[in-house]
Amino acid sequence: MPCGEYFTSYESRMGLFRWRIQRVALVLALPIPFILPLLGLGGGNVSLLSQMFIFAIAVLGLNVILGYAGEIVLAQGAFMAIGAYTTSRMLTTGVGLLPSMAVGGLMAALVAVAFGLPSFRVKGFYIAISTLALQFIAEWFFNNSRAEWIHGGAQQQIPSDIGLIGPLGSLGGDLSIYYLSLVAMLFFAILSLNLSRTGIGRTFRAVHENDLAAAVLGVNVFKNKLLAFAIGGFMIGFSGGLYAFYIGFISPDYFTLALTLEHYVMLLFGGLGRVWGALLGVGVVTILQDILQSILQSVSAATGLNATSLVSVFFGMVIIIVLAVEPKGVLAALGQLKEYLRKWPYAY
Repeated sequence: MPCGEYFTSYESRMGLFRWRIQRVALVLALPIPFILPLLGLGGGNVSLLSQMFIFAIAVLGLNVILGYAGEIVLAQGAFMAIGAYTTSRMLTTGVGLLPSMAVGGLMAALVAVAFGLPSFRVKGFYIAISTLALQFIAEWFFNNSRAEWIHGGAQQQIPSDIGLIGPLGSLGGDLSIYYLSLVAMLFFAILSLNLSRTGIGRTFRAVHENDLAAAVLGVNVFKNKLLAFAIGGFMIGFSGGLYAFYIGFISPDYFTLALTLEHYVMLLFGGLGRVWGALLGVGVVTILQDILQSILQSVSAATGLNATSLVSVFFGMVIIIVLAVEPKGVLAALGQLKEYLRKWPYAY
């Protein structure tokens, strides 16, 4: 606890921003992402930040399922695809982007709950196989021309000029996508932070640590696992619909197992079970990936070799190093560094 600060109620003790320095940092830092595009930030950088915000929502959803409840999910790409294709179908009805993405999130949540049903009998890597099956089923389904009457076709163009709700709030251009993605990311980040402080979040943690002990204490383990699948699936499906609007075109090739592994890299790099760790992981990995791809594309053009495939190798090595040095992620390592600097030069 910082010197000179103390709590006088349980509400202040449980606040999101408990210390004065945190509140000052929030006031100073929150306006920065809103004014960045107005300071001459290039269109490519604005687009990169928009993608970062969208992926942050998906990784936060993965964090609810894996980081909070401890359920291994290997269908991140499938959930995003379900949200994207559902959003595309809903946009044809003229309800607007926001209701379409909400329906896409609900559809992904329903599918996530359906494929989370085996958690009643199995757990760990066995439930991971169930969700991995969903990934392959989704890729086959959205590539199947016989199912076009359901999903509307494997390749779909998303309209760029639509309303936020019905015809109201016309959207179009990089700036509108940027601000929409930013506000959505902040909303789901606050939702995740508050979820971890509620009874539901604490129940998820109990199930994660030891589901048998949680059941002995009266926790309905199966119900809470499905609830985690529903909440996380909604967030991932919502991000899938937003990602479809961002790229303006959807194809099953955008939602493969590689996307799932990429989001796992982001979550594990930042810190499993930590909202700020997930956001940090998405930001660092996205920026590093963009820089590496630019460098390797130059190398490929100069040598004639396909050097861009080394990006996956690089991040694979990064994850091995992070898990070996600090399994709790970079955020935990930064916390240890802060504690060391706070006590230095005294060892007590």
